[in-house]
Amino acid sequence: MLAYLWALGVFMSQFYILPSGLPQPAHLLFALNFLLLGYFYSLTIPLSSHDERLTALFLLAFCAYVAISNLAWVLVEQNTTFIKATIYWVYGCLLFLFLLSSLGDDRVRRAVVAACALSIVLLFLFWTTGMGRYEVGSRYQGFFNDPNQMAFYVICVFSTFFYLFRGKGSGHLLFAIAFISVMLVFVPQSRSALLGIFFSLLAAYLRFIDNMAVGSGGRDRILAYIIGIMAVPLFLYLLLSMETADVAVSRFSGTDYGSQAEIRGYTRLQEFPSYLFLGSGQGLDGRFGGRHEIHSTWVAVLFYYGIAGFVIFMAFIARIFLRLDLAGKIAFLGPVFYGLSTYGARTPIFWVFLAAAALAARETRPAPSITPVRELSP
Repeated sequence: MLAYLWALGVFMSQFYILPSGLPQPAHLLFALNFLLLGYFYSLTIPLSSHDERLTALFLLAFCAYVAISNLAWVLVEQNTTFIKATIYWVYGCLLFLFLLSSLGDDRVRRAVVAACALSIVLLFLFWTTGMGRYEVGSRYQGFFNDPNQMAFYVICVFSTFFYLFRGKGSGHLLFAIAFISVMLVFVPQSRSALLGIFFSLLAAYLRFIDNMAVGSGGRDRILAYIIGIMAVPLFLYLLLSMETADVAVSRFSGTDYGSQAEIRGYTRLQEFPSYLFLGSGQGLDGRFGGRHEIHSTWVAVLFYYGIAGFVIFMAFIARIFLRLDLAGKIAFLGPVFYGLSTYGARTPIFWVFLAAAALAARETRPAPSITPVRELSP
């Protein structure tokens, strides 16, 4: 039952019913798993190693800092708006910890992998059949509230699939899912997604080459590299011939990056430097002349929680990233780069991606060396 609930949560994350910023159906499905797992584990979350416990400790320390910081601003501003952000951060922390512990079960892993593949394929079918929304000009957004949400979802789901999918022929299927994912990222015409999906495609390419070459002789290994080298330019040629791709690429040339930096809240770092050490608290953005929150996960963490909070959170991220293999590191950069211009920390799929990456880091950790014990001489 737990495996199906995790999979259903991943699948339902692409359907937005309420306005952005409010809990969606997927939030409730994941929360149901929290309750069930909390009951089964008596509110203790089993982690496999000291490294994972230390990683979890950094995340818990950051959540504690968030709670203290936002509570302080509730008292200073006499406004409870800051509590909402705290709830979302605690929710993300629980999602990461419970899912990471659950992914050790092969049934959960297979269910989440199937949900990721099905989500990408179904979203592609929605687009090709005309189902979904076009609320921002010609930018397709599926059943999300915004095209950028769709692009972020695709990149995170692909990275999750990348980390969890294993088995015979995995390189071929992975490259096929990557092909569909790249097309889906071009459809919303998101500038930041075009940067992020480049890393996803490169990671899929490396994994494809590795899986074809494993166990092969010298001749087969060379053939694998030749096929991989020829596939990428052909794929890019077919992709860039799409009309939506031409529109997406042209959006780069027509962008006023100075005004975009101000609209997205990046300039607050320069305009309000007094908040950089301990943070401004996450709420009441009208204090800084803007109607919306900062449109960047990483800039938001830095400004809302200061250098102190940013260092703690980045230590958590770095402990996952640095333990991945080369292809895993590159796949990790897709959501990271996309997060430069979108705030995705309250999106469940972001924490699903982090949990999958943490599991991959666990599996790529080198096995401890074993020193043979000498027999005692008689």
